[in-house]
Amino acid sequence: MSRRKQEINIYSIADEAGVSIATVSRVINRRAGVSESTRSRINALLQRYDFSPDYPDVRIARIALIVPWDDISDYFRRAIKGACRYAHANNLEINIIIKSGRSEGSMLERVRDQQCSGVIVALGEEFKTARQELAATELPCVFLDTVIDDPRLGYIDNDSYTGSAMAVRELLRLGHRNIAYLRYNEDGNYNHDQRFYGYLDTMRETGIEPKPEWIQTITYTGATNEERRLMEQLLHQAPEITAVMAVDDKVAIGAMTAVHHAGLSIPGDISVVGFDNMSGTENWYPALTTVEHPIEEAGFMAAQNIAERMRNPSGTTITRVTLPTKLILRESIAPPRKRNISLTQGS
Repeated sequence: MSRRKQEINIYSIADEAGVSIATVSRVINRRAGVSESTRSRINALLQRYDFSPDYPDVRIARIALIVPWDDISDYFRRAIKGACRYAHANNLEINIIIKSGRSEGSMLERVRDQQCSGVIVALGEEFKTARQELAATELPCVFLDTVIDDPRLGYIDNDSYTGSAMAVRELLRLGHRNIAYLRYNEDGNYNHDQRFYGYLDTMRETGIEPKPEWIQTITYTGATNEERRLMEQLLHQAPEITAVMAVDDKVAIGAMTAVHHAGLSIPGDISVVGFDNMSGTENWYPALTTVEHPIEEAGFMAAQNIAERMRNPSGTTITRVTLPTKLILRESIAPPRKRNISLTQGS
């Protein structure tokens, strides 16, 4: 007489894994309090037996969206908006987790504590230490605005280099040669570095070597109007400039303010180009020429890919893609004209 096939249930799963029923329940319900090695072993059994509990699961699946600080800028709002746009249409929740120096425990523990089934990391360069921890889990994880070598992790970057190069070429086409660049301090941010190298390489390819004073670096000290003071310093040290590119739109608006206060006009005396296409830049005076950074699209795509991985872990590839950027031409750039540079020497 053949032996009856063992019934697969939470008890048999717990017995085979050598853990308690409560531990299996924690894994099924995506709760904290289980080591990653034990969680991996139980998940492997659940997948092998295609096991799911026979009680109705009324919980909505959650995706964690991790941001590095609590200053929710336009950049983070757009990333969150993109992820939420997908989530709301597909019965998912987006849980915002803010990295803080006061937070106890690891980022993974916080993800587990909120019962999340996937992770989006905004401004991924800020979370280098968390990569290995997240990569060792079964959680589908997508980093935004960086390139990740680890094939277990996904990323959605943007082609900042090409976007910056396009902006330089447009300024050169208009006749500018003395083009300055405002950048952040050397913080290892991959995206910001690519923007700067796009400027530097394109200038050099044209036979123009930027003077050291054309490249100004901002180091935040906590004082107000630091972007404006950086541009004032540039005007004083390099009055011959006719155009300036900024690492992002936040720096660009500080530069525009400094130009206006120096009694110069935009774009008549100095053309200004930003990067990111922040909300409202079309309403600045003048409307800012900038590079479109598709961060909202990236947030949407990250949520979509994670949701597909949650539904089909073995059949869906984690996304690893670089999105194109494009130059948005507005009123803040024009051909250069000769001006009395003494206006800027005393600024």
